[in-house]
Amino acid sequence: MDTLATQMDDVLGRLERAGMKNCPPKLNEVKDAKFWFDAPGAPKPKLANEKPKGETVPYEQLLQAWKEGREK
Repeated sequence: MDTLATQMDDVLGRLERAGMKNCPPKLNEVKDAKFWFDAPGAPKPKLANEKPKGETVPYEQLLQAWKEGREK
């Protein structure tokens, strides 16, 4: 998706510089990802370990944790 967005920005930038007569695109300045992550309602950045290795937990232990309102 990042590559597609970059390619689209390149095309729109060329159209902007070419000076289209009707409805030329106006691109915003490029900003760092931190700017967007700090905006209200923004998604969170990726974690260092997005997919941690799974672990096996005994069924009885899970039931006991569920009854106690714990995660594990």
